[in-house]
Amino acid sequence: MSKSHLLKYLLISPNLPVGGFCYSEGMESFLHNKNLKDSTSVKELIISELKIGQIKLDAKLLLDFFDIFNEISDGKNLKNNLQKLLSLDKWILSSKDSVGMREQQTQMAKSLFDLTKEFGFEYLYEKNKKSSWPLAWSWACYCFEITKLEMVENFFYAWSANQLSAALRIIPIGSTKAQLIQRDLLEIISKISKEIMDKKIDDIYFGNVGLAMAQQNHNDLYTKLFRN
Repeated sequence: MSKSHLLKYLLISPNLPVGGFCYSEGMESFLHNKNLKDSTSVKELIISELKIGQIKLDAKLLLDFFDIFNEISDGKNLKNNLQKLLSLDKWILSSKDSVGMREQQTQMAKSLFDLTKEFGFEYLYEKNKKSSWPLAWSWACYCFEITKLEMVENFFYAWSANQLSAALRIIPIGSTKAQLIQRDLLEIISKISKEIMDKKIDDIYFGNVGLAMAQQNHNDLYTKLFRN
């Protein structure tokens, strides 16, 4: 088993700061409106976001960032690639519909950049004061020499696991139900990841308006029960 294969578990481990944020991302709003009652409704919410949510756009940008890192490393179009890197990073943050989502992105990105630096991979390129989560995730995977498909699959897996972790605290659904949902999500995650690999960014459709509105009802997307 290669070193990079093992390193990827550092990114999705719930025992590390990056994996333990437990953001609810609108889930508590659905709970308040009684639209989230059991494990089935939680599963449907996560599947809906995977299929038509903005998380697909985030995942696609992982690949764009990864390719830019490769070109910069090879000394290709250095100035243009650095500008593109910063531009895409600003764009993905500005595309978030709520202040809470942008704050979540930048907090998680900072922690992941700090983590990769401690592992000996300091981010070498100028970055915004507040960077996006996809940029940090792609940089970590690039440094760990994780394949692009694994990078996308792990990104979806970590996101869905975080949502289930939040659901465990605010509904609760029980750990066994959460594990069963995570198992059922694996096939969907694999399918969507492969689809994204072959698409251009302009071909990524997303339109989960309900979740975006739910996120805006939060003063803080961090799970209240977990924070307490």
